[in-house]
Amino acid sequence: MPRKGRERSETGIYHVMLRGINRQDIFEEPDDYWAFIKILSTVQTRFADDHSSRICTSHIHAYCLMPNHIHLLLCEKEWDLGEVVKSIAASYALFYNKKYGRIGHLFQDRFKSEPCNSPEYYMTLFRYIHQNPVKAGLVSKAEEYEYSSWRNDYLGQSAVSVCHIQAAINRFGFDELTAWVNMPLPDDIVCMELDGRKIIADETVRQMIMIKCGIRGMADFQLFSKERRKEIAWEVMSELGAGPRQMSRVTGLSYTQIYKLDKKG
Repeated sequence: MPRKGRERSETGIYHVMLRGINRQDIFEEPDDYWAFIKILSTVQTRFADDHSSRICTSHIHAYCLMPNHIHLLLCEKEWDLGEVVKSIAASYALFYNKKYGRIGHLFQDRFKSEPCNSPEYYMTLFRYIHQNPVKAGLVSKAEEYEYSSWRNDYLGQSAVSVCHIQAAINRFGFDELTAWVNMPLPDDIVCMELDGRKIIADETVRQMIMIKCGIRGMADFQLFSKERRKEIAWEVMSELGAGPRQMSRVTGLSYTQIYKLDKKG
């Protein structure tokens, strides 16, 4: 069956999500996050084909880097959406693979996008993107998260400038943006999601397993009986909402075993 074409935006503005292949983490340490942020800062302006002038490929209005996925609020300029996202993903994959000595794809092949066709939905997306770390339990306030545009660009806490902040400030005002970012979105407002499960970092799953087992590393987890490992895996899945593939990846249990536990629950 052919893929469904992307819904085009009347304004040129899109909410974009990229995630790691098989939901794997795509940032291992702080330097990785900052490498990606630097790519975002440079992708928006490129040399033209004749190398004699520069072109504006896009404008980024907001971003948030989560352990295994990325949110962008992005406006097309001289490049279309696919070209911009492809350039971002390819640049970071090259950096990551070289640093960690790996080969192959880092991101899921097809990124997700949705159009932003109204000021009201722009504000909803702006809030949703910046509240992602709060919703995931990584911080208590959006301003505390180091790898999003709210702290780094709008509050000016980073030397690396990425976003065209005046687009939002001129339209809504800084005080109103601040109030809205700090006001949780109602539960009945749902933006585009990766899938039906809450996104949990692999490290969060590992930490809970180690706490439950009283161990200092995942190598010790393999010393438990298979039945005990399955029991712990089920408890962690239930409490965190982690998915079968992630649990299989973290625990070393087969996907089939984890899937059966998930269905049984």
